[in-house]
Amino acid sequence: MIRNLMLSTFLSLKANKLRVFLTMLGIIIGIASVITIASLGEGLRQKTVKLADATNANEVKIQNIVPKDEDSIEFPGEIDFEFSRADMKRVQKLDGVLSVLPDYGENIGIGGSTEMISSEMDYFGKIASLQLAPYTKDVSLAFGRNITSLDSNKDVIVLSQSVFESDGISMKNPQKMIGQAISIKGYMYQIIGIKEKFDDGKMSLTDTGDYVSSMTSEIPRVSYNELTRFKPIKALKIKFNETSDNAKSTTSVIELLTKNHPNEKGVFKKDTSNQKLKKEMESVMTGLIGFLMSITAISLLVGGIGVMNIMYVSVTQRKREIGIRRAIGAKPRNILLQFVLEAGIITLIGGVIGLLSGYGIALIVGKFMQIAPILTAKSILLSTSVSILTGLFFGIMPAISASKMDPIKAIYR
Repeated sequence: MIRNLMLSTFLSLKANKLRVFLTMLGIIIGIASVITIASLGEGLRQKTVKLADATNANEVKIQNIVPKDEDSIEFPGEIDFEFSRADMKRVQKLDGVLSVLPDYGENIGIGGSTEMISSEMDYFGKIASLQLAPYTKDVSLAFGRNITSLDSNKDVIVLSQSVFESDGISMKNPQKMIGQAISIKGYMYQIIGIKEKFDDGKMSLTDTGDYVSSMTSEIPRVSYNELTRFKPIKALKIKFNETSDNAKSTTSVIELLTKNHPNEKGVFKKDTSNQKLKKEMESVMTGLIGFLMSITAISLLVGGIGVMNIMYVSVTQRKREIGIRRAIGAKPRNILLQFVLEAGIITLIGGVIGLLSGYGIALIVGKFMQIAPILTAKSILLSTSVSILTGLFFGIMPAISASKMDPIKAIYR
């Protein structure tokens, strides 16, 4: 019986190709929309996570935290401990440690330098705030030149254009400042360059570090060390060798610091704010993708209604066929099963075509957005299941209508 039903279903579908195509068109569009959003969203989510991981690869931040609750270190309170340069030297000698940098508690945003500090500059009596960092690499400049090895013992500075946008110094032509001097904490610095303004209107996830860098003014390392010589160090940012065991190396660092500061109330521990930020980013991305998918899923509802309408048309057009089959012995459940099977197969095929089409669209769109779409097994299973269930749900009513037809009236009409 099942074999005959399947054969009859496929013959019926083959005989009405245009109607079948029109029936599955809504499902194809709906599934393609969902798959496009799902695959691009998953690609964007993983790209975001990788960016967060790459920003803090092989790095940990160690703080001394006094817990609010003396019986627990899960709820941090005041962070009033100050690390010394001697602490940095001791940690640097541990196996697996590549570098140790001071964190003054003033770094901003993802990709911000832990060595960034806030300060003020005086330019002919005009005061402006600025973010200072030691020179690390050449950057794009609007005017002047970058810092070189020849400037290592000179008091020179490359200014960020953010200095002119947020404070008391407003100049239509900043180029005029090249070669002039500014005062920072009593030290005079000669301006040798002015950074190019970052176009934040076109900023992507991968540009975060460049954006933060464009907001900082840079001075040579020697000058920077002189400015921060008496500045309190709130945390240590430690970078490990790629071959080292980060967890084991972190434990060694904490044990060393605890041993050297036995009378401290606080607890030396790894800062987990980056992990929390990463989880929050993942949660936001997952919620956004789900929201967009729920909107595109409305097209599936429209497609399902289209399936039901065309199946009703099919029942009306095939009344004589239904009447003849009933007259020669077909039971109502046979008619019901055939129409349900037709709707299910149509939507299944439409779902597969929609899945392939959606992923193809995602690949094309992904090239322009620089996102590699990712099609997960969950998305495939979900789209296939939804397409079949849509056919069964919206095909059941026309099928019931066909199975209840009076064979004599059906043949006569």
